[in-house]
Amino acid sequence: MQNMTGGKTLIDSLYNEGVRVIFGLPGVQMYHAVIPVLDYPDMKFITTRHE
Repeated sequence: MQNMTGGKTLIDSLYNEGVRVIFGLPGVQMYHAVIPVLDYPDMKFITTRHE
């Protein structure tokens, strides 16, 4: 059984609502939310240049 984290719950919820593209600036504070995107091959995380 896989552990459920806040980041996984966030990405699961976005995916279930039809979100397939996320824009953001990844950093240490966002790893918990960025890494679960890898569980969905048809979901993309697009890195922005700056805030």
